[in-house]
Amino acid sequence: MTEPTRTLLITGASSGIGFATALAFCRRGWNVAAVARRADRLTALVEDGRGLSGNILPLTADVTDREAMRRAIEATVTHFGRLDALVANAGIGQRGAVVEAEWAHLDAVLRTNLDGVYHTIRAGVPALRQSGGGQIVIISSVLATLIAPYYATYAASKAFTASFAASLRMELEDDRIGVTEMRVGRTATEFNARRLGSTDNAPKQSHKLVPVMTPEFVAEGIVRAVERRSKVVYLRWFDRMLAWGGVIAPGVMGRFSRAQYR
Repeated sequence: MTEPTRTLLITGASSGIGFATALAFCRRGWNVAAVARRADRLTALVEDGRGLSGNILPLTADVTDREAMRRAIEATVTHFGRLDALVANAGIGQRGAVVEAEWAHLDAVLRTNLDGVYHTIRAGVPALRQSGGGQIVIISSVLATLIAPYYATYAASKAFTASFAASLRMELEDDRIGVTEMRVGRTATEFNARRLGSTDNAPKQSHKLVPVMTPEFVAEGIVRAVERRSKVVYLRWFDRMLAWGGVIAPGVMGRFSRAQYR
C-alpha cells in the first residue's frame, strides 16, 4: 500500500525562514499549506515551488485571528486530506525600552508571538490527531533564555515559547505528537528591517561579530527536526555557547546586550 503524501502547514510563509522552509519541504515531496497575510508574496512562493515534488496551497490568514487559523487548517485538510506537521513560524520583533515603547508595538508582539502560537496549535492539533500523530515545530530564539535589555518584550515572548513547548510536549506525547522548539540565532531575513520600536541607535560594531545564517540553512534545520522528532534545537555551536553564557554568567551577557544600544 502506498504511503500517503505528507502535509505540512507553516505560518509566516511569505518571506524569510517561512518562505525557505515551505520550499525545502516541497522539494522533499511534501504538500505544503503556506499561511501568511501577504497574498502577493504567497503567489511568488507558489511560482518558486512550481516543478518541485510537492504542492503548495497558499492560504491568506492572520495568526492573531483564531477563526482565520481554524479555517486555514480546515482548508488544508479539505485540500490535501491530512496534516502531518505544523510549523508555528510567524513572529514580530521589537526593540526599545519597555517603559517608553509604544503600547501598540508591544501589543502587536504579544498578539503575534503568543496568541498566534496558541491559535495555530489549538487549530492544528485535532487534525494531527486524525492523522495518527505528527510533529509541531515552534520557532523560538536564542534570546529565550538570555537577559536582553531593550529586547525585553521580544525575548519574553520567546521565553514563553520555550516553557510552552516543553509543557505541550508532555501533554501531547500520548497522541504521538512531538513538539520541537527551534532556538534560532541571527538570520539574514526581512525580520530586522520590519522590527517594531526604536531604530534611532544603530547596533554597535560588536554586532558584526555575531555570525548570520541564511534562511535556507535554518529551513534545512527545520526539516531535520521534523524528521528526527527533535525536542530543542540550536543550529550552531555559537548559539549554544550564547545559551551557556546566559546560564553561567547571565549578568555579563545582559550587560553586553544593553551596551549595544546605549
